[in-house]
Amino acid sequence: MQRHHTNIISKVYHSRFFPLLVFVLVGLLVLSKVIWNHSLILGHDSLFHFNRFVDAEEQLRTGKFSYFQMNFGFNQTGRIVNALYGPFVAYISGALLLISPNWYIFELIDVMVVMLVAAFGMYWLCKVNQVSRGYALIVASMYMIGSSVISWVNTQQFTGVGAAVIPYLFVAIALTLRRLKVPVIGLSIAMAILVQTHMITSMMGFLALVPIFTVALVKTEDKLKMVVSSFGAALITLALTANVWGALLSIFTNNHLIPAFSTVDMSNYGFIFNLYSFEMIIKPMELIVFIYVIAYVLIKWRSLDYIIKTYALVGGFFLWVSTNLFPWKILQSLIPELSTYLQFPKRFAVLAFVLLFVSFGMILTNDHDALTLKWLHFEGPDYRYAFIFLLMATMIGTNIWVLNFKIATVDSMRQSNDFQIPIEHTVSHVNRNKRTYYEDFYGSNKKALVDDLSKVVPDYLPATQKVNYKNYNDYHPYSNAYQQLDKQNYRIKGGFKKTVNKDGSLTITWNNRHKKARNYQIPVVAYASTELTLNGKTVIPVSQTPVGAVVIKANPGKNSLNVSYHIGWAMKALFILTIVSWIVVSGIVIIRIWL
Repeated sequence: MQRHHTNIISKVYHSRFFPLLVFVLVGLLVLSKVIWNHSLILGHDSLFHFNRFVDAEEQLRTGKFSYFQMNFGFNQTGRIVNALYGPFVAYISGALLLISPNWYIFELIDVMVVMLVAAFGMYWLCKVNQVSRGYALIVASMYMIGSSVISWVNTQQFTGVGAAVIPYLFVAIALTLRRLKVPVIGLSIAMAILVQTHMITSMMGFLALVPIFTVALVKTEDKLKMVVSSFGAALITLALTANVWGALLSIFTNNHLIPAFSTVDMSNYGFIFNLYSFEMIIKPMELIVFIYVIAYVLIKWRSLDYIIKTYALVGGFFLWVSTNLFPWKILQSLIPELSTYLQFPKRFAVLAFVLLFVSFGMILTNDHDALTLKWLHFEGPDYRYAFIFLLMATMIGTNIWVLNFKIATVDSMRQSNDFQIPIEHTVSHVNRNKRTYYEDFYGSNKKALVDDLSKVVPDYLPATQKVNYKNYNDYHPYSNAYQQLDKQNYRIKGGFKKTVNKDGSLTITWNNRHKKARNYQIPVVAYASTELTLNGKTVIPVSQTPVGAVVIKANPGKNSLNVSYHIGWAMKALFILTIVSWIVVSGIVIIRIWL
């Protein structure tokens, strides 16, 4: 009987589905309080991404597609966001939202999927680096609930989604380092998916790739082949992401776009050894693991191979870069643009999490004395297991504790429409629209939530002049965005009615109740490629406000303004290149798998 039970346990442990079982259980444990309370999680960036997702969802639901214009989200202003910010994930999330009955169910499934993607990516990375199955499961579980990934769960910082995807890029990098040969297709696909997901994370991944690739280049005997293969992977990546960089080039070269806000002192946005940093950026037990890995590698340097040395040094470097111990003030003074385009040094911690966690798994696999405190005569695996249990318990407990604050906020909102929303740059219209937050969270009308909680942010809006770190605050982008694109919707009698058309254009109708033609500021924006048609005639706006809202001269009576985005032949060609490239690359992968 004992042997029979042992065989069953062994079969379950070695089964293909056991990792999925472990990761799901860990994820459910972290989300247990959220599930028990039926709570939606509203973080600092939730509503920004909810607007992106609801726009994609409404496009899929209605069939009224517009790759560039946001016709459903962000107050239906026709602004561009998704084309410049993770279009791949936006449409996947939109599809998930479409089949979800409400926001609560959507978010629950969404965060679980992100954690599972992170877990399987780290598990694969561990297996590529010859980490044993048991420790690979432990490290992958740690990574999926680690601070870099869990930031998507508790605050909806999109770096968390990037963190979930980036281990797959490191799988390709690890194969390059181990085999001294570039997996061209694998590297291209991994980088392309990361670019389609989160541009900043892909750029950070590239920065980590450079030193690791350099080590592989030094080690390999066929350096020319490695260089040629790398250029080939870069070209394939460009083809697979033509829709992203094509849109960036097209829009940024023809418009003055308002960037994200500039950080005055970047060192304040790294890990600064305070309570917030230990809660949200790197938890205490995670930091202990990182320090242990770095110390272990330095102490045992001569007995270790070049692979774990490379991981630990590169991971340790980016851990340093993510803190205020790095000379960010000096670097920021030399390159001021970093304050706008990078903003938060804490983002670099993502690279430390991947490289130092996989190094931790390699150490546990290859050194049976690791974590046993042999020098204190605390030998044997029990001490190691006790530390790992303490590590996991602390990480899970801290995450549940942080989520409790989000749950309390949502509970207060469910009980009262007058609850002060603790989310920056958010305006509530729930009473004006005669709805309740409870209906928004659990009702079938998903668009109602983003209509009732208006997230007023100026990112990617077309400015009338160049906006940078020097004049950002003087330009007052947040105030202008609120006044001209949110509040303006309610400033005239009868308001502005907005309708999305089958061709993906947006029509705004309103009444000029005066006897003469007069100028009206319309809460919709225009870019260089935006086409405006007033009452059937193509027009040029009289002027545009600082955030791109158009001013139109309207005739007495009812007026109708059609807003569409013109896509030139070059952009269409890049769309075709992207689609064809994915078809060809997918075909190559399928052929390789089957053959």
